[in-house]
Amino acid sequence: ILDFSKIEAGELELEQRPFDLRICVEEPLELVAATSNAKGLELVSYIDDGCPSQVIGDVTRLRQVLVNLLDNAIKFTSQGEVVLSVEPDEISLGGLRFAVTDTGIGIPPDRVASLFDSFSQVDASTTRLYGGTGLGLAISKRLVEAMGGTLGVDSVPSGSTILLVSVFCRLPGNL
Repeated sequence: ILDFSKIEAGELELEQRPFDLRICVEEPLELVAATSNAKGLELVSYIDDGCPSQVIGDVTRLRQVLVNLLDNAIKFTSQGEVVLSVEPDEISLGGLRFAVTDTGIGIPPDRVASLFDSFSQVDASTTRLYGGTGLGLAISKRLVEAMGGTLGVDSVPSGSTILLVSVFCRLPGNL
């Protein structure tokens, strides 16, 4: 909620420092592994060989977004898997594309547009069944946009859901 307030007030300050991409991916996975294991889900990561090992950006905010996306994917998946993948973003030079894919309940097409709205959930039964405030994706979207990226969704009801994050990360030496 503090991040949300800072973003809304235009006072969010992002760090720009080098970080190890693989560690940045592994740490959120470690944080959600127990929940994933308790549900019997397979938790997988994949980093494309074309990704640099060192990038520059706000690793704390990026991890925060990844943990939120992974938490949501696990929350709405009762069987199967959750996959976090990273690949170079072909559209933006220096960008990375993070995708969290799950075999969960999916999102009806008429609800996708409001998914990133504050206090929004798919429907009232979502809150009763799964909990949550409906702020996580709204905060994540604003953080990603502050980092120069985009956050979107591609979903099939009762199928897979893909939350896509494209984040601009510079290579060391290209400041």
